[in-house]
Amino acid sequence: MESFIKKLSRTISFIILFFLSAFFYFNFKGFAYVDGKIVLQNDAAQAQQVEDIISSLPVHGAARVLPANIHINASDKFAIGSLNAPITLYEYSSLGCPHCADFHTDVLPRLIEEYVSQGLLRVVFVNFPLDRKSMRAAMISECMSYENYHQFLNTLFSNQRSWWLDRDDERLYRYAAEHGMGYEQTNACAHNDNIAREIVSNRQQALTQLHIQGTPAFLFSGADGNEIIYGALNYAKARDYLNLRLYGPQPVNQ
Repeated sequence: MESFIKKLSRTISFIILFFLSAFFYFNFKGFAYVDGKIVLQNDAAQAQQVEDIISSLPVHGAARVLPANIHINASDKFAIGSLNAPITLYEYSSLGCPHCADFHTDVLPRLIEEYVSQGLLRVVFVNFPLDRKSMRAAMISECMSYENYHQFLNTLFSNQRSWWLDRDDERLYRYAAEHGMGYEQTNACAHNDNIAREIVSNRQQALTQLHIQGTPAFLFSGADGNEIIYGALNYAKARDYLNLRLYGPQPVNQ
């Protein structure tokens, strides 16, 4: 009986920790870099203004149409796919976001098989952290080699609950070691101000120009303009949108 009570107590503690973490996860969405520190901030009034802007944007299929002259600052050093692909997908994700994990582990591999491998799509992952733990993971990821980067992201998304709920970063450091980075390099990256500034800068552009308030969000950029899908994206929705963008409206079978 004593053993059962201990197990039950641990289970209840885990559940409480999970929901407390979820609360902070969804409420502290804003980042700023102030006096050398990463500061979380949330402005409900500003969020409502952004929602109004989004609602006013033209619609094309599942996407909202953005100005064509937006220049994306995010680095494409880890991009997948041909430079000549007609569409580049910028995947704005937080490494601690469950819907982002669903897309990255279930949908993206199919898009790579169906579109990237055919030269139709290029994919750029952009870190958009929503919490301090995801920020730390994002900073570490930026130091990965190209050969190890995407597998490292897959590991983080596949084991999201484990490392995200940890009190320390030991598991993150272990995952980094499994993908070719020693402790000293990992620790240096996790505390690198320049990396932090770059992530926050990309995030700020996403907030102000792309009107992204949460993750995931998917910017599809091409010679014909910029269009964005906010929120969770399954394969059918992504496929239908890409086919519309690539081939135009298809005739309805009578």
